[in-house]
Amino acid sequence: MVTDTAAAERMVDRLLAVRWDESAARAHRRSRGRLTREFLRRTAQWALAVGAEEGWPFSDLAGALDREVAVDPALLAKLEIDGATVGGFPIRPAHAAVIVRWAALGDLPRQRFPELDDPYEPLVTMVGRGGGYSVAKGFIELGYGSFPIGSVAERAALEPVPIDEATLDQADQGS
Repeated sequence: MVTDTAAAERMVDRLLAVRWDESAARAHRRSRGRLTREFLRRTAQWALAVGAEEGWPFSDLAGALDREVAVDPALLAKLEIDGATVGGFPIRPAHAAVIVRWAALGDLPRQRFPELDDPYEPLVTMVGRGGGYSVAKGFIELGYGSFPIGSVAERAALEPVPIDEATLDQADQGS
């Protein structure tokens, strides 16, 4: 069994640090769209690689890679949403749990599939740029527009896009 508790704790802390800010989300709408596209591409590639296509883009990639990966339920409980204090479109606790379980794998994904990038980094970066999202009827809703999810195969076939901070900032300057 692989469980990197420290990595899971770091991811929970990172998710808890996100602040839902509608004006920042609007200011970052282009980069958030880019990050959403890259999230879909990466999770599609991972889903195909580990046989976790059902439930994509929020399928249990960690469980498909290591069925015994475990995260302390008390750690996941920290991610429960308080509707009175969180703004619109927060990350769903079930989605956050999938991300934390992935983090708990530590270096195992890179060891087994060195050619694939972290599937959840684009999503975590996206919410860190000012806001959350919702998922409905085949779309990821970013609050100012919808992004089609598409199929696993079509998303997996996309070319990667850079998501470094400088590139994201440059994308937002054009908005």
